[in-house]
Amino acid sequence: MTPSTTPTASIEEQEETFFVQDVPGNGKGVVAARSIRKGEFLFSEPPLFTLNPSPTNSMLLGALSKCTRDEQRQYFTLANSYRKRLLPALAIWETNFLLLGNGTHLKAAPQPLGELAGIFLLASRINSSCTPNVSKSWDEIRNVMVFRTLRDVQDGEELCFNYCDVLSAQDERKRTLMEEFGFDCTCDACRLGGEEAVESDRRRTSILRLFDEVGRCAKEPTLGIRKIKLALQMLKEESLIHYEASFCYDAFQFCVLVSDFANAKAWIRRAWEVSCITSGPDSNAARMFKVYWANPRSHTLAAALPKATLSGPD
Repeated sequence: MTPSTTPTASIEEQEETFFVQDVPGNGKGVVAARSIRKGEFLFSEPPLFTLNPSPTNSMLLGALSKCTRDEQRQYFTLANSYRKRLLPALAIWETNFLLLGNGTHLKAAPQPLGELAGIFLLASRINSSCTPNVSKSWDEIRNVMVFRTLRDVQDGEELCFNYCDVLSAQDERKRTLMEEFGFDCTCDACRLGGEEAVESDRRRTSILRLFDEVGRCAKEPTLGIRKIKLALQMLKEESLIHYEASFCYDAFQFCVLVSDFANAKAWIRRAWEVSCITSGPDSNAARMFKVYWANPRSHTLAAALPKATLSGPD
């Protein structure tokens, strides 16, 4: 990282893995300094400060007053997509805050009561892509946001996570990003045109629909598995690995419902492998999946339906 953009917060990172630089058309960005393997830890960062997702300007100024002068200076150099609509401190907050959870930064979406958000000086330099190569996950034990690679990254490639719901159509994503962050998305997915764009939109919106349909297949495990395999194939085609673990866990639950413990172990192992990539082997999800991999019969749904044989991952 360049000294001028290194936050003063206590950040754990891989040495010589990335640096912050100007990215044409995107302001500051984070770029790989070497080839990085899929699932590799990039860095973890504590929030500079935390507030509810919709603070007042006075609340923000109060939080900033507790920061050092250098931290205040860095805060006011962050991107500002609301400079014509809000006071500076509030405008920068609205542009850069991240929820202290594992959802997306979607201000239009309702937030759970009591949820907190934070400012992350380094993470705020990471730009958006609708086919991200970086995941973020909140570590509630260490109170840090953890960033890992979702796929192999080449030396010199920009590191990006998604600012919006990537399972919506291209027009909707671009509209959301323009309204909420003030930029026209030109990531690989949003540059698609013609039939390629139509097919990408079809796959992404179908995956979103399948999340709901799979949830209604509790009494039809065979149908549920078929829908999951269809969703996983489309996720692969769209390079969206960070939804795989959820579908694999659903498949595991279908298998334990009908006492198909061999295939249940295959599905939960895949869920564990994906979660190790997206959130790390020490994450809550990975630890839970590992427990069920060792003993699938311990799940509360085990043997709830008549015994049957389903199928494992392709």
